[in-house]
Amino acid sequence: MSRKYSGVVWGLAFILVGAMMLLDRLGIIYFDFGHFIGTWWPLILVIIGIGMILDSGPRRR
Repeated sequence: MSRKYSGVVWGLAFILVGAMMLLDRLGIIYFDFGHFIGTWWPLILVIIGIGMILDSGPRRR
């Protein structure tokens, strides 16, 4: 994954989590960030690892 796409993925992840927290604060949905991280932390590590592997590939000039 190139740095350009890596930034887009992280940006979208922050927007999604921020929107979920805002909707929770407004009482529209229920979102428990602690429960979310406690449940999905292994997947987050896998995604970070895959991104690091793809980013370390050969560089084109």
